[in-house]
Amino acid sequence: MTGGRYIKQAIIAALCEHPDKEAYAKRAFSGDNLAPLMDALADEKNKLTKEDFFTPDDQGKMIIDTAGFWKNFDKVQEIIAKAGDSFRMDDFTRSISPPDRDDGRTMLDSARQHGGLAKLFSEPVWKGRFDEMERLWFRVPVPARRDVFRNDGLLDPNLKRDLLAAEGRDMPEDKLAAAGLNAGDVRNAFVERGNYEDLTRKLAAAGDYLRKDYLLLPDSSGDTVFYYQNAWDKYGEISKDLKAHGEQLEVADFIRQLGYLPNVLNRAAERKALDKVFKSDEWVDRLPEMLELWSHVRDGWKSSFPAKEFDAAYADAESKTYAKLVDFAKFENKSVLVSPVGENDAGKPVLPLGLRAFWENFSEVQARLNETGEKLTVADLRNQSGEMENSCLMSAVKFGHFEKVMDISRNAGEAVTLDDFLSKDRHGNTMLNILAERNQLTQVFKPELWAGRVADMKTLWTHVRINDRSQVDFQQVEVAAKQATLQMQVKDRFKLKPKKAGPKQPGL
Repeated sequence: MTGGRYIKQAIIAALCEHPDKEAYAKRAFSGDNLAPLMDALADEKNKLTKEDFFTPDDQGKMIIDTAGFWKNFDKVQEIIAKAGDSFRMDDFTRSISPPDRDDGRTMLDSARQHGGLAKLFSEPVWKGRFDEMERLWFRVPVPARRDVFRNDGLLDPNLKRDLLAAEGRDMPEDKLAAAGLNAGDVRNAFVERGNYEDLTRKLAAAGDYLRKDYLLLPDSSGDTVFYYQNAWDKYGEISKDLKAHGEQLEVADFIRQLGYLPNVLNRAAERKALDKVFKSDEWVDRLPEMLELWSHVRDGWKSSFPAKEFDAAYADAESKTYAKLVDFAKFENKSVLVSPVGENDAGKPVLPLGLRAFWENFSEVQARLNETGEKLTVADLRNQSGEMENSCLMSAVKFGHFEKVMDISRNAGEAVTLDDFLSKDRHGNTMLNILAERNQLTQVFKPELWAGRVADMKTLWTHVRINDRSQVDFQQVEVAAKQATLQMQVKDRFKLKPKKAGPKQPGL
């Protein structure tokens, strides 16, 4: 350790009134350290920083884990501020246990033990960072919190009000009070037999509405109204009302955790309400945020809302986001349909052919193509589109429009191939299996589709899962497909060939 470090530790020990401050001072000014001491004094940059306070001594012990540190915390705070730094939540939640005792002790534990909570949760420490302070506050056990502000485990309202005001924000409790309500009234509206309509009516009468800030007000344990089932039962109405007033729940709202309790997204999973959170209408024009939130959904939560359901919701939101950029009845030519209308953050192109809106407006599209004299092909449908990187063909099947794919196939004279049916989405599901799940195998195994390709049809049949085979009488289909093949061959054999031109007659 350099002389500069020893000097700093001696100063910190004195500042914190450490029981061994004399030993720290003696070590800093010992004969062995005089040379590095002089070098340190000559260094103008040698000043105390926040990290110096969190640097353990040679034995791995934290000098600041003392009652004296908290007694002099105001002075420490001033020193840190002069160094252009500030305390963060992570500073008080990281371990300060010495190497020989890994008990997970933190500076927050030190504050509790040495009576420093009131100094820690003060305006100078957290000005401009209320949300961070609130998250740390709920890491303190309820009994200790009650002893600090005498507010049933909640922050002192004056401290909260001042900190929010410094950020240009109003305290939600003050707004509720203007309507003759309090945070308890908001929670009670969502308990069993609660009256949500009565709450919204009272707010409306006061010229207010059920703001996001009201919904996210924590109780003494750190939970919000989304702990209650009724909040999820009313989620659609809540979201609609928020949007009407220019508000919406953001990713940060869903994953923000107070204390050690589940966050809003976790509560949604517990209440089997992830389908409501990821409803497509909630995420139109917010596709990156939708993906980000999905990344926080744990595998264990997906039993009630599996990945394929998310994919469907995302595809719908993607369609509603990009379909506004295409007029499916008045586009100039086919190239509009097969050219990217946009791309996502990863640079993946989004094609009109890959949008649900394209297939839902297919009759208008076909009418316009008839006017331009153009045709779509199966090759067009093999192009990938969107975040899920499905082919437009796969997307059409997932949207339930396989019959329209077959219309395109017939019009273009181009077959949907064995490889097409065995192509997979990002979860490893083949197009064949997706059609089987939709009970559409009879459309896949129509005999006329396989005329001249009976061998491919038989190969495809081997990929049909045993439980799905009851949808089709394959023996009958095979016989019919062979007959269709013979009819096609006979028809081709007897096609009239063009007559050869005879010798030119004289005078003609």
